[in-house]
Amino acid sequence: MNKKVQSIKWLYLSVFLLPVLGMAQEKGKEKETNIDEVVLVGYTKVSKKDVTNAVSSVKAEAIKDMPSTNAAEAIQGRMAGVKVALSEGAPGADVDIVIRGGNSITGSNAPLYIVDGVQMDNALSILSPKEIESIEVLKDASSTNIYGARGANGVVLITTKGGRKRAKTSINYNGFLGVRKIQNTIDVLDPYQFVLYQYEVYNKGGVQTDIDAFKARYGTYDQIATKYKDIKKRDWQDEVFGREAFNFTHNLAVTGGSDNSSFSLSLNNVQEDGIMIGSGFKRNMVNFKYDYDLSKKVSMTLNARYSRQTIFGAGTSSTGSQSTNRLRNAVRYQPFEGGSTVNVDDFDPLFANETNLVNPVLLANNEIKENGRNDLLLNGVLEYKINKNFTFRSVIGYVQRDEKINQFSGTITSLARQNNDQPVVFLSQAQTRRITNTNTLNFRKTFGNHKLDLLAGQEIVKTDGESLAMTIKWFPKSINSEEAFANIQLASPPSGLVQDAPRAGRAPDRLASFFGRANYIFKNKYILTASMRADGSSVFGPGNRWGYFPSGSVAWKIAEENFLKDSKTISELKLRAGYGLSGNNRIGAFLYDTFFTTSSDYGYAFGTNVTPGATTGNIMANKNVKWETATSKNIGLDFGLFKGKVYGSLDLYQTDTKDLLLLAQIPKDRGYEYQYQNSGSTTNKGIEFSVGSTIINKDNFTWKMDANISSNKNTIKSLGSSAAASAYSYTYPSGWQNNLNDFLVQVGKPVGTYWGYVTAGRYEISDFDYNAATQVYTLKAGIPNASAAANGSKPIQPGDLKLQDLNGDGIIDNKDMTDLGNAQPKFYGGFSQTFRYKNWDMSLMFNFSVGNKVYNANKVEYSTQYQYRDNNMLAEVADRWRWFNDAGEKVNDPTALAALNANTTMWTPPAGAYFLHSYAIEDGSFLRLNNVTLGYSLGKEFIKQLGLSNFRLYFTMNNVFTLTGYSGYDPEANTRRNPLTPGVDYAAYPRSRFILSGVDITF
Repeated sequence: MNKKVQSIKWLYLSVFLLPVLGMAQEKGKEKETNIDEVVLVGYTKVSKKDVTNAVSSVKAEAIKDMPSTNAAEAIQGRMAGVKVALSEGAPGADVDIVIRGGNSITGSNAPLYIVDGVQMDNALSILSPKEIESIEVLKDASSTNIYGARGANGVVLITTKGGRKRAKTSINYNGFLGVRKIQNTIDVLDPYQFVLYQYEVYNKGGVQTDIDAFKARYGTYDQIATKYKDIKKRDWQDEVFGREAFNFTHNLAVTGGSDNSSFSLSLNNVQEDGIMIGSGFKRNMVNFKYDYDLSKKVSMTLNARYSRQTIFGAGTSSTGSQSTNRLRNAVRYQPFEGGSTVNVDDFDPLFANETNLVNPVLLANNEIKENGRNDLLLNGVLEYKINKNFTFRSVIGYVQRDEKINQFSGTITSLARQNNDQPVVFLSQAQTRRITNTNTLNFRKTFGNHKLDLLAGQEIVKTDGESLAMTIKWFPKSINSEEAFANIQLASPPSGLVQDAPRAGRAPDRLASFFGRANYIFKNKYILTASMRADGSSVFGPGNRWGYFPSGSVAWKIAEENFLKDSKTISELKLRAGYGLSGNNRIGAFLYDTFFTTSSDYGYAFGTNVTPGATTGNIMANKNVKWETATSKNIGLDFGLFKGKVYGSLDLYQTDTKDLLLLAQIPKDRGYEYQYQNSGSTTNKGIEFSVGSTIINKDNFTWKMDANISSNKNTIKSLGSSAAASAYSYTYPSGWQNNLNDFLVQVGKPVGTYWGYVTAGRYEISDFDYNAATQVYTLKAGIPNASAAANGSKPIQPGDLKLQDLNGDGIIDNKDMTDLGNAQPKFYGGFSQTFRYKNWDMSLMFNFSVGNKVYNANKVEYSTQYQYRDNNMLAEVADRWRWFNDAGEKVNDPTALAALNANTTMWTPPAGAYFLHSYAIEDGSFLRLNNVTLGYSLGKEFIKQLGLSNFRLYFTMNNVFTLTGYSGYDPEANTRRNPLTPGVDYAAYPRSRFILSGVDITF
């Protein structure tokens, strides 16, 4: 293990020791710490001391002083077993939340979000951290199964803030101004190194036309040193991503209440520039919440939320293939002006065709994209206390999401160049609507030593939606984006061609559910909880629509026993155990039937025109597909020490998922490539530990610490019962390069196993026989030949990349590919420190990961020659094998060539197609200081004179530093958006550091 990984381990262990040391050394009278909390579990609130399940929670108190525009960032690293990571650094970037490793292979591993009792997708993206009252994460099936469908990946319960009854009206304003700057860049060859490398590429083959082409573009060898050593360098990464990106965020909240009502109104406005040219983010949100007691028995809650956000900029195309990678241009474009008959700030079509590159600044200004999204949530709650034991509760919710994308590709983009050098517009719009109704009847009664809590409920979820997408080609070359978006009729196809047919879709989904839960407590020591849910889903065919998911859990409050009741050390000790099933139905609608799609891509010629055709697509229908089921076993221990000054929990779990909803590869003789099947199973085993401490809790000084660490091991147990080879293993493409199967899906291995060759350095002189007469190097007998795999079938020469011959047959081919590791960390977690001294406060939030591998696909591309010259390379290519001496003369003599390369270590950039080898698989371990905040609150007496109840100034820095050995932009980058291909860093928008200051005022 390297020193950085060891340092991360020791730093984390030292943090765990702090509370113990603090408790041993701290003396004197301190304030009592109250650890009795209430958490939301299964449609009702439960005292945390009575919880029998694996639940993590974050309260408003923990995140109230952490300014952020994204609620997911605010909870990163705060909950054991909950991994929160930004996919990249773009404004409005997707946030990945995976609970206990995720269960699905080809389906989504996102948890189910419930906001104030209503289901939502990606809910944290439309919530401001300032309006969150609490976040509870249900992690095991004994707690998630009560939510049925989609609960297999965990459930995130979010409660937003409301007003308080009998409270005077108060107004709170929290606003901050900040600036983002790129944190690090990829080192590339400088102008002199770049031209020396191009000299080698052009001259190595001895072809006179290539030699003349180099002279025409760059000059003679004698001119290289004088012309390019002192030439002004163009740092394209700095020009594209180097701007200061400002952020303005405003939060306004008005709350109040009367004897029988309360209200809250919150407004949020974010205006954020991206560090990349043309990128940015805007969001406006409003939320109104009203509680009213109609009588002593009947109360109601009304909630209305609206969010409107727009993401600007085409980004870096992190989810696309190599052909749409925009980041490449900023890294590989020539690092100086000149070298072309056209000025570097003008578009050179010949240079673009020869290099597959476009000036990145011009390109960023030639691709316009507006991605807008509006979210509406309306929900009402009616609660009727029938008597002191029975309570009826009804929740009805309506959620609507409207999404719209307008994208303009100008004349210099690759898409326009493929279409007669004319602009192309992509327009899409989609709407989803969901109606939810949940009705529950709750019975609670305490009699003697017995406490009984029964719940019965019914729920329906109705989802509808439509989508429409159009690609419109052949606009006039002079048109700009605004004109094109407003006048699509100006697009005129050349004679004999037609526009692509629009693509439309509908996604109806119906879910009917019945559920019940029983909770029994005896002598406040022994707790038994049992629940059952039945779900009927329309995504499955007749006969397979219903799934049944039971669960049970028990808990023993050991601290309540006589032998511990009077303990001065142990204030809480509870043993928990749970077992349950939960279901997953996350597949598209009507996959059990066959439908057709129309497009000109499937068309046929009729006269001089192309008539669009129809196809069924590449997914075969399956009438037998049914529910995916996850079985979870959990055993846990909750503890509290020294009257709650130290508290925490330990959980061990195993989740077995069977009947996986797998998009399986099938024989192509049926006319299809894939079919959704209930094929195979996975297992996740893990351990979670969290600890917190109020180390010091005095009137003038408090010091609190919270930390958690988790470890999860994922294994594929089965891929189905078929006798075909694919039932045991198959390869899968990450998608960044066409036809590159760089992931392995295999029984016995984890999901996300990298599949490629093992790097063995480079071929040396000793590996060859040399013919002095012909000056030809030939590999010696017995030396493995990597020509086909690494060099485009060209003869291997000294200095070429060498790969390990794992099967010993002397030829490097796909039989020598192997497991190169995976993205799963050995352990991960986070820890926070919070200090308050008089009117000052300070908080630090860390998160870390140890042992995970990152697939640095950028590294593969930026160190491979492939078929393009005049492309810049990684800086380490300067240390490559040399064929030309300092006089520019090619060296062939073995002795002289060996001497020339005595101090070089890098191989010659491969001339073949891109492929994965272990050189690109890096240790992704890191320790990141995510946030540091320093605040100062004015004294109470002074702010009273100003008519205020609170006035706080703060300074914050996000993404302060990252300790890692990873060579890319960010070790957390995850750009493929597919459970089968995690940990791929390809064309990710660079991560930035965010520095801000703000004010928090309450009137």
